[in-house]
Amino acid sequence: MAFLTAKGISRTAIALLTRTLVLPMTVTRVPGDEFAGANGDTITIRVPVPSVARTQASPGASITYDDVDEVAVDVTLAHLYHATRITDEDLSLALESFAEQVSLKQVSAVATRAEDQLAGTMNVLPSELDIAAGGADVEAQVLAAREALGEANVPSGMRWLAVSPQVATFLLKLDKFSRVDASGTDSALRDAIIGRIYGFQVVESNALNTGTAVAYHQSGFVFGNRTPVTPRGAADSATATEGGVGLRQIFQYDPDVLSDASVVSTFAGGSLVDADRVVKLTTGGAPS
Repeated sequence: MAFLTAKGISRTAIALLTRTLVLPMTVTRVPGDEFAGANGDTITIRVPVPSVARTQASPGASITYDDVDEVAVDVTLAHLYHATRITDEDLSLALESFAEQVSLKQVSAVATRAEDQLAGTMNVLPSELDIAAGGADVEAQVLAAREALGEANVPSGMRWLAVSPQVATFLLKLDKFSRVDASGTDSALRDAIIGRIYGFQVVESNALNTGTAVAYHQSGFVFGNRTPVTPRGAADSATATEGGVGLRQIFQYDPDVLSDASVVSTFAGGSLVDADRVVKLTTGGAPS
């Protein structure tokens, strides 16, 4: 039997979670330790409103004072978990690897829900551009999204294009699409990044609705994550954090049912920060 301690399971689980999460790695991250004390489970992000400079009419002329404005954006964390019981029979007679047969499934469930906190925000955005059925004009629509971000004074760096598998297929057929596997790029997101086009890093995500693509700057969304604290009442528990992603695993025996309880959990939440830094594209018939 492998990985029969919470510490061992957590080390394995955090590596799996880091590889599974895709969208949260492309946006602005809120440090987990900010979700504490008076802040609780909600952090308010202050987003500056761009200001416009004025011209003095003449030397010595009175000038105009303008307010420096900010917009408040709240990020609220939800406690996401997966809990299961493993009987004595399973532990003694059936399981060969706890990490592969139990932890992997639990971590996958938690990771999916964590990413859904951000993907849900993307999925409910109104569609601004329509991709023709079959993706015949997908290149033109990506260019239109690029233009819209440029006109909104969005920086040219750190731009992402998150796409559903259907839109990924459209893009992979384009001659101008630079595939990652052909460029030799080495990235922490190399398993999810499928290439580049017109300044966008293109990342594929099953968390997006079918026929959906979202073009955005890293600062357009924010994602928060915090590792739950180690409980004093648990028989065996551990926490692990890597790449800004944290989780906790609790491992405790329940004599009333002759079973071990395994619980993997994390706190996660995502929010839209600046709609001007985001453009959503959908195909005909896709939810908008």
